[in-house]
Amino acid sequence: MAFNDRELTCRDCGSSFVFTSGEQEFYATKGLQHDPVRCPGCRQNRKLTRPEDRDETPRFGVYSSWGGRTPRQLHVASCSQCGKMTEVPFVSRGDRPVYCSDCYNDIRKKQEAQELAEAESASSRIHAAGAKALLALEGEAPRPIVIDEEAGRL
Repeated sequence: MAFNDRELTCRDCGSSFVFTSGEQEFYATKGLQHDPVRCPGCRQNRKLTRPEDRDETPRFGVYSSWGGRTPRQLHVASCSQCGKMTEVPFVSRGDRPVYCSDCYNDIRKKQEAQELAEAESASSRIHAAGAKALLALEGEAPRPIVIDEEAGRL
């Protein structure tokens, strides 16, 4: 494709500049679809005023990556335990309690402690039952294993 020099107007300073055929060819090889909007002088000034390390520049506005999903909408609700206003990611229907993060964490810790106590209690009951069964077996004489050869059972 043959390119011809074109005259463009700079967005910043308003002066006209030539978009050469060589520049047009370069833009085409890089896949750039839009013509430049600034003259070479304004482009150079813009590059010089731009910080080298963009990670250190302060950013304004909110940008978050949600992995292709829309951001979670939060709804205001009153904590059922302390009455403090809190934000939750669901609409409260009123049939179940809603807790702020502090009250929720307190309740969760209490539930975990209760579950641990119940597990330890069950473990001690199983251990006691096993010990009782062992004592009962120690008093009995060992029973021989009888194989019923016709039925193929023990």
